[in-house]
Amino acid sequence: MTPPRSSAKGWPLSDRAAFLRRAGVGAAGFSLGGLLGPAEALAGDGGGDFAAHPRWRFVFVCHRTVDPLFVATQFGAQDAAALVRCSFQWTGSPGGNAGQTIKALEAAVGGRADGIAVSVLDRGAFRAGLDAARRAGIPAVAFNVDSGSGTLAYVGENPYAAGLRAGAEIARLARDAEILLLAPMRPERWIGRRLEGVLAGLRSAPTSPRGRIVRLHGGPKQQQAQIEAALGRRPGARGLCAVDRVGTLAAGTVIERLGSRAKGIRAGGFDLLPPGLVLVSEGHLDFVVDQRPYVQGFVPVLQLFLARVSEGTVSPWGAETSVLLRAGDVERLVETKSRFEGSSSRHDYPLRRG
Repeated sequence: MTPPRSSAKGWPLSDRAAFLRRAGVGAAGFSLGGLLGPAEALAGDGGGDFAAHPRWRFVFVCHRTVDPLFVATQFGAQDAAALVRCSFQWTGSPGGNAGQTIKALEAAVGGRADGIAVSVLDRGAFRAGLDAARRAGIPAVAFNVDSGSGTLAYVGENPYAAGLRAGAEIARLARDAEILLLAPMRPERWIGRRLEGVLAGLRSAPTSPRGRIVRLHGGPKQQQAQIEAALGRRPGARGLCAVDRVGTLAAGTVIERLGSRAKGIRAGGFDLLPPGLVLVSEGHLDFVVDQRPYVQGFVPVLQLFLARVSEGTVSPWGAETSVLLRAGDVERLVETKSRFEGSSSRHDYPLRRG
């Protein structure tokens, strides 16, 4: 069943977060495969025409292991591992702690992982662990975050390029008007790069709209109040562009509640989960930039497998995964449940609707 529309308005935990909570995955070292029944864990097993090979174990080291965004990433990794008859492990930090993420990376190297996909939060801090992987002959790829790893291929959103697309889109929608750019008070590095990209997108727009940064803090309700206050102070503003998930949901909720779309205000943002996509499909938000988290799990496994099975002849390569979605693009995502969006653990084809 598609998440109820009220969920986008009431801000409860998503189905994904509830799944993670029930699974008891507060500790790093969680592996999704152990949570599924035998049939489901092996569903989609293929192998293609590759020669017989070891059942290599690929370790994902994520900076936010229990973020509901990454449920789809784990499904993608599981599906790719099943195709090539390998396995994967999900480790890292539950809450974005760089030290915990580095320790998980070191544990993956010490545990002789056959390949590592890692969120690189800081180039300098992660250098020792990545160098150790290289010396051990372990292929590695960055995923979701790459703050200048230097030598690793990266599978994920290019935050600056994604920001450029978002900036160009909101400039097109709110021509010759002031646009409020909604950003966290203390943004993570990649969120800051999105904001830089949005600003660059506004500057390069033919209509040269005026961008004003509004810093947000606190929970969803607090951010909604801050956005309403900003609109009150800037009555001429005709655009909102948020650069993170909470701000995007807050903006869409404010527009819905105040009926701001009828007043000519257009808006967009980043990283909505299926319940939040309702705000786009109903027209309260005009667009959202989606990271395609499933791809961020699926592609690294295939790259690490090819590095192993080719004995280094094929090296991992970069892949930008983000895409800008408008109302017509998200309609099917709202109506269906699938592993590709992380809203179902089932292997279905055709996808289930409703």
